[in-house]
Amino acid sequence: MRILHTSDWHLGRTLEGRSRLEEQAEFIDELCDLVAAEGIHLIVIAGDIFDAYNPPAEAENLFFEALERLSGGGKRAVVAIAGNHDSPERLRASNPLALPHGICLVGYPLEELPAGRGRGGVERVACGPGWLELKIPGCEEHVVVGCLAYPSEARLNEALTRVLDDNRLQQAYSERVRGILQGVAARFRSDTVNLVVSHLYMAGGREAESERPIQLGGALAVDARALPASAHYVALGHLHRPQGVEAAPVPCRYAGSPLAYSFSETDQPKEVVIVEARPGAEASVSRVPLGCGRPLKTWRASSLEEFWTWCRDRENLRCWVDLEIKATEPLLPQEVAEIRGRHPGVVNIRVVLPEGEERVSGFRREGLPIKEQFRLFAARQLGYDPPAELVDLFLELLDLNGGPAGEGREDA
Repeated sequence: MRILHTSDWHLGRTLEGRSRLEEQAEFIDELCDLVAAEGIHLIVIAGDIFDAYNPPAEAENLFFEALERLSGGGKRAVVAIAGNHDSPERLRASNPLALPHGICLVGYPLEELPAGRGRGGVERVACGPGWLELKIPGCEEHVVVGCLAYPSEARLNEALTRVLDDNRLQQAYSERVRGILQGVAARFRSDTVNLVVSHLYMAGGREAESERPIQLGGALAVDARALPASAHYVALGHLHRPQGVEAAPVPCRYAGSPLAYSFSETDQPKEVVIVEARPGAEASVSRVPLGCGRPLKTWRASSLEEFWTWCRDRENLRCWVDLEIKATEPLLPQEVAEIRGRHPGVVNIRVVLPEGEERVSGFRREGLPIKEQFRLFAARQLGYDPPAELVDLFLELLDLNGGPAGEGREDA
């Protein structure tokens, strides 16, 4: 049986207000091509399908189109679980429509889906709280999938401990997860392929800035020893950096996000995982790099002219840019407009000015009118002269609070 593991799509997520839907659609195209080329029987999506509980309609449309394409008319099985970004109810609501296509949508921990057969031949042979057994066309063996959707205390509907101590809470949480997974593993058999798919933070995992924390002071970290040793493979979601869990008793990986969602992931390779498994044998795990999406680049230019030279390379124009420029003076508004006009992918602009006290026409800053002091302050923070509207708003706020705004007004 050939299984593809992916996670953390975060459909609908933006980059500083810039839409990534086109890149996310590019990922779906690449994923569907890969599934067909590699003869995949089962696709597991380990949570954080969407970026928000109420995703935009375009993101939902993209997800459901992806499910239809990945299932191949119901000839492949798809198992998707909710992550901490997903609404469990929203995800599971489509299950009546999903079953005929061989698709299983799990919103809550210990959720039990109904058994049944899809039109394409994928069959839920048996189901129970947190697990399901599938028969997939083209596979002699069945697969038992333990599905632990993001298990917060709220979604488990239980308080794990009444003691407000991080160490005690972490131990209680890890033990609760271990208990759930061991209960699921009791359904594993020697004649089936046995998988676990979950959305967890494993202790020691390397995080990125684009992840929304699911642990508080480490309290919701799970010890790797909680994972069942009888599984062929454990497919995890949450961490955006692809990585293995070294202390796990069986092959276990985070597939990571398919796109870089923050500049902390600059030049970070993205991937999906393909697992080949059969009963009674060790699983073979391979990592497949992805080429979709625009890369994120942090570019530090010694001058504006150096940035113009960098932009002449067409490859550099197809990326999102966190730009830092050294300059002797704040950038003029027209220079900022030219930067964004010549490279629409510039997300952030930071201007590094020389250290030292600002002087204007030979006067110390403290001797300037309040309006000019604010303009200099804002220019140093922004890297370019602030728009007149921002300066006027500052002066209005000073007036409202009884400040010395009139000192710097031209009409005072």
